[in-house]
Amino acid sequence: MDSIELLAPAGSFETALSAFESGADAVYLGLDAFSARAQAVNFSAVELSELMTYARAKGRKVYVTFNTLLTDTELEDAVERLAVLEEIAPDALIVQDIGVARVIRKHFPSLPIHASTQLVAHNLEGVLALKELGFTRVVLARELPIEDIRSIVKRCGCEIEVFVHGALCYSISGLCLFSAMERRRSGNRGRCAYCCRLPYSDSYGGRSLPFSMRDLRLDDRLDALREAGVASLKIEGRMKSSLYVASVVKRYRELLDGGTSKTTREDLETVFSRSTTHLYADGWKQTTSDLIDPVNLGHQGTPAGIVKRITKDREGRSWLRFHTSRALEKHDGLQFVSLRNKELSDDARPLGMGIGEMRLAISRKPVFEAYAGSDVEIEIADPALIEVLSDPDMMPVEVRCSMSNEVKRRFPVPSFRAADYPGVSGLDVTVKISADGVEASARGECARLELPSVQKANRPELTEGAVRKCFGKLGGTVWSLSSLKVEDPEGLFVPASIMNELRRELVARLDDARVHRKLEKIEDVKERLEEDSSEAAVSDPMKVVKVRLGQNVPPGDWDEVVVVIGHSGEVPEFGDDVRLALPVFTKETDYSRFRARVKNLVRSGYAKWEAADLAGIRMLKSLGVEDITSDWTVYSFNAQSILALSELGVKRCVLSPECDPRDTPHACVIPAERIIQQSTPLFISVTKPAAEDPSRLVDAKGGEFTSFELDGLWITTRVVPKTFPAPSAPVTRIDLSWDPEVL
Repeated sequence: MDSIELLAPAGSFETALSAFESGADAVYLGLDAFSARAQAVNFSAVELSELMTYARAKGRKVYVTFNTLLTDTELEDAVERLAVLEEIAPDALIVQDIGVARVIRKHFPSLPIHASTQLVAHNLEGVLALKELGFTRVVLARELPIEDIRSIVKRCGCEIEVFVHGALCYSISGLCLFSAMERRRSGNRGRCAYCCRLPYSDSYGGRSLPFSMRDLRLDDRLDALREAGVASLKIEGRMKSSLYVASVVKRYRELLDGGTSKTTREDLETVFSRSTTHLYADGWKQTTSDLIDPVNLGHQGTPAGIVKRITKDREGRSWLRFHTSRALEKHDGLQFVSLRNKELSDDARPLGMGIGEMRLAISRKPVFEAYAGSDVEIEIADPALIEVLSDPDMMPVEVRCSMSNEVKRRFPVPSFRAADYPGVSGLDVTVKISADGVEASARGECARLELPSVQKANRPELTEGAVRKCFGKLGGTVWSLSSLKVEDPEGLFVPASIMNELRRELVARLDDARVHRKLEKIEDVKERLEEDSSEAAVSDPMKVVKVRLGQNVPPGDWDEVVVVIGHSGEVPEFGDDVRLALPVFTKETDYSRFRARVKNLVRSGYAKWEAADLAGIRMLKSLGVEDITSDWTVYSFNAQSILALSELGVKRCVLSPECDPRDTPHACVIPAERIIQQSTPLFISVTKPAAEDPSRLVDAKGGEFTSFELDGLWITTRVVPKTFPAPSAPVTRIDLSWDPEVL
């Protein structure tokens, strides 16, 4: 598996170092803006530059996430960040916004781009569409089976990256609007409120976590992924600790290198553990119970034993007795889970405690460490915990180790000193020594100093080595010495202090020139972006309504009717005012059959179509369709993304319902529709919710939602459709296609 990259998350500098130390081939991280994990610690430009020097020296790679949707008002800041990244030269940027991808491709072409999983590439057509947009790697949707991945890799001609470990979103990544619409915190803009982890009540009064996915774990599917030809295995977790990242990386590294691992699953479970799943890696036929844990939330630990009893000693102290299957030591963490009570607790988290005093049950002698297989007693000081563990209705209760000091000691944080690593920008330096002084030049910049006195060197053959040693001291800067040429025809002596000062002066001049070039580049790109938006499309007022096949079109003076055809069902004959719309998700195994269906409809005279993703745009163009529009699921958040759609042949686009009217792209080269009514799909998922009756779900704030199956997907919406403020946009849309009830 040497050719497969192991890619680790890095929410901080410390975590990145830990990931590399444990065997990661690459890390992905975010800056302090435009990152889908805005709440992570993230990196400053200086930290990123320093990490790049470390990674280059170790032969590792660094990818930067630039994976949020941007508004027009943020594009100028984005250009400034991109100019900085161009200087630092990470190995790639991970991008969601096709407008940002266009800016990078046009103005910062030295930066490779990877397509974020937020771009919802779930079939070959989608991957090919992204490849044509300039993406060199595509991160597939998490939901794909390995068979689908194999089929895509075989024919796509670009690198494919897949997730193998970590937290899962309930909604298809990139198609979740719950946080944005219900909490005003957009997951597509880096501020997800994790609404899928919240409890809901159904119509039977049952309370559960119906959308809380188990964590992905594919450590036993690595051979299949290798055989499928995957380029990169991705671990999720930029919000996780350095210990979590280091331990997970170590396990996968050991499995990749030798087929076995000294770092066990149980070790990982002491660091962080939810229930786990293979998701759909083995195929689409998975049950909800295989995918969702509706009862437990957060870290659960690894099983260590079953509570035998609670006893009291003569001094009135309470002791928990159990037979431990795992070695324990003082200050380890324990959690307790009832194996009988399967109802959701108030906070869905198990009770826990740290090990204070511990003794072997036979000798009653305090010990620091208890070996696996021992009967142990641990003092419990919390009266509430004593009451719970003594409750017969809770028995049996499982004891879990939720923190192991022994595991922590295996993963010390590596040290780092910037001065120990040369910069990533190489310099070809020429040093000239003469009676007039000494000068150094590189990249068109020159520094010159006079000699305090002119005298011959005692050993002129050593001069070049001394100069090389001096100019090799570039640690802590962005520069490194690639080559050195010394011209010293007279064999003169130059004090080391003069040579060091000369190096510092040259570096200062190079830094100034670099900043100047960067500022010039920023202003130039901003001007070009302004020119891109100089001609806005003028559109006549239009009223559009969208329904799905089988729905009645409501009465109204509609200028256009859009009908979603889905993957099955006969399409009746419509008039010329009808535009057929493609579904938002088509499995790789269904794609050829669905394309043939669309081809037949095009041949029968349907000339107007609406695409729901980039794959749909590409397919329609290949079938000769010229009148193509795009729905909100092809995110057009800014003028650059709309321009990118226009360049793909899209004639009109729909703005996302989460796009604030105040941030409407101010100059669109094609007309942009505003939704004024919609049962907004808060979740679009391939997984059924874990609720006895998902048709009526109520959150803690009294919000009422419904989940229903639609064309092979599970859609969650508000019970009552949402009405949006009347926009100033000339083209408006009422979208009924996500309504839970057929009109």
